[in-house]
Amino acid sequence: MSVVRKSPSAVTVFDPVARWTARAWALVAYLAVLATVAAIVLFAVRYQPLSAANFASGPVASSGSNTVQVGYENGGTFSFGFLIVNDGQLPVQIQSIQMTGQNQLLVPFRLETAAKRYAGSLVQGDPSLETFRPLTLAGADRRWIVVRTHFGNCDRFAAGSLETYTRFKVTYSVLGLTKHAWVPLPRGIRVDSPPDFACPTRSA
Repeated sequence: MSVVRKSPSAVTVFDPVARWTARAWALVAYLAVLATVAAIVLFAVRYQPLSAANFASGPVASSGSNTVQVGYENGGTFSFGFLIVNDGQLPVQIQSIQMTGQNQLLVPFRLETAAKRYAGSLVQGDPSLETFRPLTLAGADRRWIVVRTHFGNCDRFAAGSLETYTRFKVTYSVLGLTKHAWVPLPRGIRVDSPPDFACPTRSA
């Protein structure tokens, strides 16, 4: 006759301290990741590395240290240019640049760029200038921007009133976020609304 011996059942010991310690470390790791992500997002939201330099323009009526005054010429055009500069270390994609609106005395009709210029040409048809398209500026990089405008809308403004343009709006992307910023021009542009005899649409 054979005898079967039963081994004692295995007993699992529950350690509440070890379990709560593991949970605490997991929570610490989660909070650390969350804080890192939040810091990156906050940095990207506040990050604005763009500036402008090296202003140039077509003929002006007068020129001061901070502002040029442009004489309104019915049916005429006015061009100006500046460098847009990435003063930061991260690459920035410039999606659009808006200088003035369609209802102002200077009405934009074309935006042009030239690579690797530190002061630029404004001449129409210059082979170094090309139509603006979204572009990427590496850290410490810059690009020459030319704004083509024509005079218009004098009938919307009383004779002798004026507009001064001191900044431009940039839409750009950095670290996956699309942002908007107002960047000061190196020099302001002042345009005076003309008298009635120089604004046929006002006197009509």
